[in-house]
Amino acid sequence: MTSLNKNTKINGAKNKLTEIKLNARAVARGVAIGKVVCLHGRKRQFYRINLEDSQIEREVRRFRAAIRLAKRQLKKIATSDDGRNSKLSVFDAHLLILEDRSLHDKIEKNIVRQKVNAEWAVRVVTERYIATYKAIADEHLREKYIDLEDVADRILSALGGGGKSNLRLQKNSIIVAREVKPSTLIELTATNPKAIITENGGWTSHTFILAREMNLPAVTGLKGILRRVQTGDEVIVDGYHGNVIVNPTKESTAKFKVAAAQFQEHAASETAPIVDKLKTLDGYEIKVRANIDLPQGYTKAKRLGAKGIGLYRSEFLFNQFKGFPTEQEQLKEYRKIARLAGEDGVRIRTFDLSVEQLAEENLAKEINPALGLRAIRLVLTHKKEFRTQISALLQASFENQIDIVLPMVSDVLEILETKKLIESEKERLRRKKINFGNPRLGAMIEIPAAVLIADEIAREVDFFCLGTNDLVQYLLAVDRDNETVADWFRTLHPAVLRSLKIVLQAAERNNIPAVVCGEMAGSPVYVAILIGLGAQELSMNVNSISRVRYTISHIAYEEAKEITDALVKLPTADAVENFVRESFLAKWSHLFSHDILPHKK
Repeated sequence: MTSLNKNTKINGAKNKLTEIKLNARAVARGVAIGKVVCLHGRKRQFYRINLEDSQIEREVRRFRAAIRLAKRQLKKIATSDDGRNSKLSVFDAHLLILEDRSLHDKIEKNIVRQKVNAEWAVRVVTERYIATYKAIADEHLREKYIDLEDVADRILSALGGGGKSNLRLQKNSIIVAREVKPSTLIELTATNPKAIITENGGWTSHTFILAREMNLPAVTGLKGILRRVQTGDEVIVDGYHGNVIVNPTKESTAKFKVAAAQFQEHAASETAPIVDKLKTLDGYEIKVRANIDLPQGYTKAKRLGAKGIGLYRSEFLFNQFKGFPTEQEQLKEYRKIARLAGEDGVRIRTFDLSVEQLAEENLAKEINPALGLRAIRLVLTHKKEFRTQISALLQASFENQIDIVLPMVSDVLEILETKKLIESEKERLRRKKINFGNPRLGAMIEIPAAVLIADEIAREVDFFCLGTNDLVQYLLAVDRDNETVADWFRTLHPAVLRSLKIVLQAAERNNIPAVVCGEMAGSPVYVAILIGLGAQELSMNVNSISRVRYTISHIAYEEAKEITDALVKLPTADAVENFVRESFLAKWSHLFSHDILPHKK
């Protein structure tokens, strides 16, 4: 949990700001010093942009265009509704709000008088209305604020217009938000943010996986951080120890400036390419691959010894193109990543999206999106878009080493239905005389149902991808992005270890490869356990490759197996963690220090 350091110092003279020290949870290593930029918004994230006089008229026009687009979207949804009157009445209420001239006038006046971007003006004005509604005694009227929140979200989405965002950070910006969406972080990469501070999120959150890939220091768990800082505040982020210093003194800045410079120098450093096969001390060969979201990351991964791309998350194209990309857009991107990977190949996961990410179809919020219409379930209900992706993948695989991975598989029928779509698209391309390849088909094993039918799934696919992040989440019923239950997210829980063993053994029985591609694969401690369980392929964040290669080359498979044979018999996560700590220090104290091993319970 976050705490405010009691030794808060006054930075010199009376008019100087107070230095505030906060304790967070480190989720991406590194040190950065910069200026705060507060991000707001639930679905489409934004921050305050101060406009020049010459930009104001254009910004007002942009707001009016967004209102027109939002109205068209609502009317389209209403006319395509299945007759459920409750939904129609909601849309009518939303349309009335959108057509409220006084609301428009207040937002436009805010843009003009405050010289701010439309997103910020929408936030300021609607929050005033929402506060007024929440203060009303009548419960029915009070709950109208929910409609206003939904309309504000729709206007903000419409301001995006389906095109490129206007998110452009100043130099040395540090992002502060309740949470940062992966799509927002990708948009911001062009302007090189220095670090991330959030209220919510965990080590395995997609955003922080991406942050580690980008060498971006990040901390989380700072409740109410947006009330403690404002845009422009100077801040230091220590992603090694989870420390944040707001309004640092000259002494604090000088202390961390050296560490920040060393981190930047290390992040930019080049190493000689590694080409040797990776083996344990007793000759057990392990293949290391890279998890990639941004193609440019593979150049470094290959230099560090990665043999291909174990997981390319295609949903980041959805974020990049603000919706489902066209067949040609996908074809271009898949060919690019395949050519980078070369003969070592790339495994491309089909769109792993939730229904809430489909802007125009987000009619009702799912109560539990993690268990809702998402991943393979979603694309099988959106066959037109799925066929487009399959066609692009088939064409890109011609003369390229591309495999297809299906996310969140829970039933063999999902694989069989996908196979029919693949054959149908092959026949269509054949009739058009368009060249295509024959990519192998794999399944993500990341939910308990898939573990229990691993043998049946193995008979229908060419390989497994073990997604440990979601597997832990679903096995233990712990939301990986929920800070309040972070203590229950136990990667070394006996159920997790036994599930991994079941899947790896099923792959071996059915003579198919299995690559572990979750965050476990990037941790030197967990890697030793995975190898003992029988893993032969690991795919990880590019910045984990060097540490993992070093660990693998300095342990023996037989020793790792001896440890894991004992681990899978233990009854509790505490018992497993204690055994890992004691046995690792006894066998490999030269590799693992006390501070990176599980703490003694």
